[in-house]
Amino acid sequence: MALLERVSTLIRANLNDLVDKAEDPEKMIKQVILDMENQLLQVKTQVAISIADQHCWRRNSRKTKTTTGNGCGARIWPSTSTTTSWRAPRWSAR
Repeated sequence: MALLERVSTLIRANLNDLVDKAEDPEKMIKQVILDMENQLLQVKTQVAISIADQHCWRRNSRKTKTTTGNGCGARIWPSTSTTTSWRAPRWSAR
């Protein structure tokens, strides 16, 4: 049993040493920066969508309830008519 434990420790030590040798701090920092830039882009996109939603809902809350659709560029829910197809809302800066 002690022999297996020693072999296991030796293997783990060698694997850790290989990982330490493979790590390049400069490359790791560059990768972290790239990941953070990608996350920033995703966050900016989500914020823009949220702001567009907010403007759309504010505009719709001011309109009368006699108009059809949501006024945001597309009908959100599918209609019962077979001639009208469903599509996702279109978000654009206005």
